[in-house]
Amino acid sequence: MKKILFIHIILIFVGQLFSQELLFDDGIYIEKPNNLDTSSHRYSRDNISYKLNSTFIYDYYYLDNTGIKKKFLLKKDWSFDNPMNLTKYENPTESVIDKIKIVVDDNLKMFSTFDSTYTQTVFSYYYVNGKIEDTLFKDFYNSIERTGVIDNKKNLWIHPPRNYSFMILELSPFPFYNLDESIDSWSWNLEVGGFYLDQRWIHSEKKDNLNIKYNYTRMKDELINTPFGNVNCKVIYGTATSKYDDTFMETNLKSYYNSKYGFVKLVYSNINNSKICFDLVEADIK
Repeated sequence: MKKILFIHIILIFVGQLFSQELLFDDGIYIEKPNNLDTSSHRYSRDNISYKLNSTFIYDYYYLDNTGIKKKFLLKKDWSFDNPMNLTKYENPTESVIDKIKIVVDDNLKMFSTFDSTYTQTVFSYYYVNGKIEDTLFKDFYNSIERTGVIDNKKNLWIHPPRNYSFMILELSPFPFYNLDESIDSWSWNLEVGGFYLDQRWIHSEKKDNLNIKYNYTRMKDELINTPFGNVNCKVIYGTATSKYDDTFMETNLKSYYNSKYGFVKLVYSNINNSKICFDLVEADIK
């Protein structure tokens, strides 16, 4: 009996030692760095939606004032004839970004080498071309962007894809959900580097940093039709406001959150008056 009690005390102590404490940092609850915990996946342990080794696949489209759905080409160079590198929505070739795939691999070593204080769950965006005909859950070689997500009992906050023409999303609200339903609105701030002030959507030679204010409002729940059935979603309307030179800028995002699937749908209204819509079409949740 004493041995069992002793083991129980040890388990409680270990649980407290490696339990994840949260810090409120500029509007977002983040994991507190724990130098005693050296495990590889210490900041994904409490994830609610984006769990380790899970995969999420999104279809998307770009919509401008023509009202015709388009996709992006898998290229970074652009021309004034086609500045956003647009192509037909139905154009499954190697040169087209057909889907966006998230893999929660949580390879913290990729970030900790240059930022020892990084406490986000690391995941990978795969820019999937239209020639991948096999299941998207298999490993494949394609363009990859690694970034982070904050997923805990307080909030869910995630970086959007920002490679290729998706770079425009840096100036729109990041997907951000507050799990406390007694809170109707919340906010945070971010300083954006001059790299994102691209001449395709901001007509200025200056490349100064830009301070963006984000505000989010909880809306009425909605039932979303998905390939895996009707999913009840918490709906959030976010705005991003900033001033560049003498120009006031505002973008917005309507996001649809479900605790099992994370962000099921994202509808961005961007700085160039376009829209980018993401729809979750496949998920492998661990």
